[in-house]
Parts: sequence; structure tokens; C-alpha cells
Amino acid sequence: MCNILYFGAPIALLSSQVLNGANAYHSATVFRQGVDFGTLAEATSSVAGPGLAPSFLDRFVGLRSFFPKNGISDEFINRLRSPEGVGFPELLLEAILAVESVVAFATHELCGVSYAAVERNEKGVDLTWASANPKFSPDAAEVGLLGLIELLPEKFQQQHAPPGPDFAAALDRLRTEAQRSRLAPSTAVIKLAAYRRGIPCEIKGRQHLLLGQGQLQHHIYASMTATTSITAQKICADKHQTYRRLSDLRLPVPQQVRVGTLEAALAGAERIGFPVVIKPRKGKKGAGITVGLTSAKDIEQAFDLAHVSGSDVLIQRLVPGGDYRMLVIGGKFAAAVRRDPPTITGNGVSTVAELIAELNSHPYRDGFRGFPVIKDAEFDRMLEKAGLILEDVPAQGVSIALRAVANVSTGGTPTDVTDEVHPDNRSMAERAAAGVGLDVAGVDFLTTDIGRSYREIGGGIVEINARPGLDIHIWPMAGQSRNVAEQLLELALPPSTEGRIPIVGVAGDEGTGTVARALDMLLRGAGRSVALSLRSRAFVNGQDAELSAAQQAKAPLALVQDPQIDTLVSTLSLRQTVKRGMLLDSCSVMVVLDRVKAGGAGLFRQGLDIAARATTDCLVVGTRDTLVLRRLAGLEGKRIILVSDRAEDEAFRAQLEAGQDGVTTGWHEEGIRILLYSGSELVASFPPSIRSFTGAPTNRSRRTTALMYAVAAAHGLGLSPAQIGVALSDAPVAVPAAA
Repeated sequence: MCNILYFGAPIALLSSQVLNGANAYHSATVFRQGVDFGTLAEATSSVAGPGLAPSFLDRFVGLRSFFPKNGISDEFINRLRSPEGVGFPELLLEAILAVESVVAFATHELCGVSYAAVERNEKGVDLTWASANPKFSPDAAEVGLLGLIELLPEKFQQQHAPPGPDFAAALDRLRTEAQRSRLAPSTAVIKLAAYRRGIPCEIKGRQHLLLGQGQLQHHIYASMTATTSITAQKICADKHQTYRRLSDLRLPVPQQVRVGTLEAALAGAERIGFPVVIKPRKGKKGAGITVGLTSAKDIEQAFDLAHVSGSDVLIQRLVPGGDYRMLVIGGKFAAAVRRDPPTITGNGVSTVAELIAELNSHPYRDGFRGFPVIKDAEFDRMLEKAGLILEDVPAQGVSIALRAVANVSTGGTPTDVTDEVHPDNRSMAERAAAGVGLDVAGVDFLTTDIGRSYREIGGGIVEINARPGLDIHIWPMAGQSRNVAEQLLELALPPSTEGRIPIVGVAGDEGTGTVARALDMLLRGAGRSVALSLRSRAFVNGQDAELSAAQQAKAPLALVQDPQIDTLVSTLSLRQTVKRGMLLDSCSVMVVLDRVKAGGAGLFRQGLDIAARATTDCLVVGTRDTLVLRRLAGLEGKRIILVSDRAEDEAFRAQLEAGQDGVTTGWHEEGIRILLYSGSELVASFPPSIRSFTGAPTNRSRRTTALMYAVAAAHGLGLSPAQIGVALSDAPVAVPAAA
């Protein structure tokens, strides 16, 4: 978007920045917007008069989004309405977050804003929030500010402001732009389920998600998992092949013939017996399907609609009853909905067109959960069948179905019936999914009563969908919501895992590369598949990762997507972490080296706080690193492994006496050894195998120190003394050269 603001406004936006990964504000990526509030910096909304509160709430609460009251809390609303009002920084932040909610609705982003705060500093005010779509946050800030400024009295406005778009136009432009990044509904609900479980999730396309990291990653496309059979997809894409396969399995399917000409279609309908259904051999979302044909004339009118793509046409016996979608996940029945066609009911006053407009205005038909009724050939046929035109006024109580098929994408409505499905029908759906080879399947079944067995009353499977919509089960128009996205997620990633590989951060101003290379060598010697991220180069299992310049700038994020690796070792500058974010949202183990450049102690401390909060398992620190030890002393619940080059060091001895772990060196008859302690117990002794540390610094002391930190980090990752010992004494493992 172009800059929509003007100089001289009472509030002005300053510079902004995205802080990636864990940062000083939050555990995940945030957007920070500087703002100059001028004379309004210390003022509250009350100075703008009593009219501001109602106009603000009318504008921002009513915007369409997934969140009640557009995410604006009752507590904020009550304070805004009070005589004291709220501060302008908070008021602007709420306006921006309301616009962010509109963006989330446009992109089908269900996670929303997870963090927001106002921070005052010597330069002014920073507004910070964690948006799921930070690329739209700069525009959201501009539009939110414009929306607020328009509500202020004239005395706050510049007298000669140049013309520009109003809030409504700017918001509409932003909404239109955001819609280009819209997720498919099933993809959106799976992403939300992953977010709630703490599973790393990368959007790779409108229907494509990458879940997890490294060797634990899993691709999901729409509702298809990485194990969904391509053969099964091909079978289900061809409705006649599906029919033949289910027939072979003795499952209930309506009689069907495949034809290529109108003459054959007429003959097939006569052979099957009217009424019939005509539909394309291939297609989706009910396209080209005509239901309830009772004569040759009907066949003639519907044939071209089904034959439009040039593929063969299917003539199928009409199965009476309701349209049910039964969802199977991992071979087990998961949920079911009844899909009803869109219907209007006359009131004796409104025209057909007015009744349809009223139907389409229902909040459920928001383009995500439900969809408006579209006017097409099928719609026209249904009105003609009812003897109506758009201008007619149906009598009181007269119901008119607007479509013969009940697909939600064309206006149908789903009602949950999961608890009503007869066990035989559940088993039938499971057998059908297994029969075509699908791990996730939507079985479309027609029956007069889903609560009675198909063996008793009949019915028929008319289609199997290889990538069924999940959203209709999560948000049915009526009935209970079913958490099917969680079930599908568990199929891809069991509940026992978040899909995260172990990550070791090596943090500090200097010396990080040496320690990181030593740890990379040790882990690979122990059989791990390791990615190593250094300041200006990256490696995978000792080989150049061949990252582009853009990828190298965010190397850890690129490397965790490599399916070869099971561990990541990454160096980081704590000072840069404060300025830009840590890139990663967490680390399993953090090695911190207290080698601070002149004048950098303040930023170092702030960066250390971020790193410590982002570390899930333990921190590795040297006893000589007094700045780090003092800073960490105030953090509770963090496991610390101390490294000391002197076993008699006072801090080291206190660590062991407290029952904690430590690594030091000692002399043995074979020479110097690296000693691993758990409390006062010596659990292992290792040779500082210089032979295996090929490519390391030539200084023996530096190499030994680096190996001590590497042993401590490997121990923190859970490697056994035996695994560490093998890594330090086995055949040489080449270490990448310094970046």
C-alpha cells in the first residue's frame, strides 16, 4: 500500500521492525511500530470529548472477523466509556489490532494476535504485537491510525491536509490485498490445531503446510497427509473407478453406467430406470451434477452440463434420502454431518430474490464456514421446477429448495449427526476408505435414516473424497463441533511429539564458532545428523549447505526445514538478538560464552535474558563467565551445567555439592581428561581427542575448552556417557572450517 498518512497529523508513525523468533517482548515473532503521539502522548481519550468512545466502538467493534467483538475486550470498552477514558497509545493499539483481525479474517488466519503491549521510551512510544501475518502489519498500522484520526474532533486535525483515501477505502484495499494470501479452510483449521499443540508450522501454499522440523517434519496438503496414497487419489478422482472398486468390495453403491454420448445416456437412463442422477465422471464440489431427472427431456438438458469437460458422463440410479458426509481418519470413523440444500421459505410478503438475499446475509455464510447461494444453471432449473421467478412472492410456509445437491461450497448447510450414525454405517465408511486406500476420506452416503443400518433400509455411497473438508465438522451450522483437525494432526504427528528436533544455541560475542564446530563434530561422531549454522556459512553433516544469501541471513530457519537432520547447532550474537530477534522461538540447550565486546554489556544482558527464556532444557555456562552467572542467578527453574578448567573452582564445587552437573578437566596417567560430574559423582572421563577434532584451532587449550563445552551441551541434550565417549575416541570426523 502507498503511504496514506499526511504530515501534520496529531499522531504520526515512525520506523517499524519485525523481530523474528524469541525476542525481548515475546516468545515468538512480533512487529514493533514506533509512534510519535505529540501532545497526545500523555493524554487520554477523554480530551477528544464524549463522542469519541461510541464512534470508536461503532467503527472497530463491528468489523467482521473470527473473534467476538473483533478481539476488543469488555474491560477496555468499559474504560473507554468511563469519564477517565484510555491513553491514546492504548487506543491506537486497539484500533490497529482490530484491523489486524480483519486481515486475519481475509487470510483465514485463526490464530489471531497472541501478544500486544505499549512501551514508552526516550524516543516516544513503541506499539508491539505478535501477528500471524507480520507482512501486513505495517499497512494495518497505517489503516488503524487513519481510522482513529478520522474520529478525532477538528481541533486535532491539520487545517490543510492533502486529500487521501478514507478509512473505509483504505481498509477495503488492505482486505483485498490480504485475500491473495488466503488459506483454504481445511488448511486454516489444521494450522490452528498445530499452533495449539506447539508444533512448528510453515505455510508453503494456500493448501500446503510444513509441520515440524528436520527428520520429524510432515507435509499436509489440504486434508491429505504425506502418507495419502496417490493411487487412492486417482481412484477417487474417477467416480466410475470408485463405483467399480466399492462394488467389488460388496459395499452399497447405486447402479451406474458410464456413457460418452447423449444417445448412450438416454439408453442408460432407460435401462436403470427413472429417476436418475447425471454427473461428470470427474469433478468436485458438485459441479455438473443434476439430480432427480425423470424424463428423456431432462437428460437432454443436463447432459451438456455434465459433459462440458469432454470426459465421459455417469448415469446413476437416484437414491432417496438425505445427503451425509462421513469422515474417516486413520481408518476410524471420526465424524458425520447431514448436508441440506439451501432452502427458502415463503412469508407471503417477500419476493424470491429478497428471500435469497436474506438467506445469504446469515452470518454463517461468511465465505469460510458457509457460502452464499450462487445463481447458475442448476439454480435456474430448481426455480423453474418450482414454477417461480425471482420476482414472485411465495406463499406463507412454502419451502423451495434452491439446489438439488447439498454441497456446502454452493450454499448447502451442514448439521452434525456424528452420534446418530448406526454402527453398521460407521463400519461401512471405514471399509470404503480402506478399500480405496485412503488414510483420510470423506464418504458421501445417501440414506433415509443415518441412524438405521444400510443393511436394513438400503442407501448408497455416491462418492469418496480424497481431501475432504474438515471445517464443516468443526463449524457445522447446527449440532456439536468435532475436533477433527486434532485427529488428523495426530495421524501425522502423534500426541507425544511436537515435531521439534533438538536445537543447541551457542551464544556470545566471540568464540562461538569454535564451540559450535566442536559440538557439531561430537554429535556427528555419536551418530547424529547435524546442521551447523555459523555466522556466514552453514553446513549439513559437514558439507556446505549451499544457502543463498537470503537463506544465510536466516540460516537456522532454512536448516530446520532440511529433512536430513535430527539436530541443529546454531551460533548467535546476544546483542543482535536484542536488535533483530533470535530467529528461532526456542532452543533445547543454550551455551553462553561471556566474552563481551567493549560497550556491549547492556545489550548482552538483554540478549541473555531472551536466550534464557527461550531455552527449554538447560544452559551451559563457564565458571569464569561471571556476568552470565550473575544474570542467571535470578532465573528460577533453569537447569545449568557449569564448565570449569579447574576442578577446585569455588563456584564449580558449589554446583556439584548442590547436586548439579558440571564438566571440568583433570590429569590421568594417560594425560589430561575431560571429566563429567553429576553432583559429586564422577560419571565419565573422556580423552580430549585432538585426533578427531580435524580442522580445529591449533591452540591445544582452546580445543580442549571447546570440547568441554561440547561435552556439556551433548550431556544436556541427553547423550549418554557411552555415546559421548564413542564420539571422542572414534575415527576422525572432519569439522567445517571457521566461517
